[in-house]
Amino acid sequence: MTEEEIRKRNEERRAKLDDVSRRNMEKCAAFIARMIEKYGREVLAEIEEEERQAAAKQNSESPVTN
Repeated sequence: MTEEEIRKRNEERRAKLDDVSRRNMEKCAAFIARMIEKYGREVLAEIEEEERQAAAKQNSESPVTN
């Protein structure tokens, strides 16, 4: 196999991999978007509640200064 043939084969492999990688990335992005649409509000509410609880705990543990 000549150097030119090897180079051409490698370019073809890279192009194919790029197509596969692009499709996989698009599938992943679509999946993440569906999960955000489906669970986003619920997860956000949980995060906000955890933050409220942490802030309340921190406020109750801090010494009162006068």
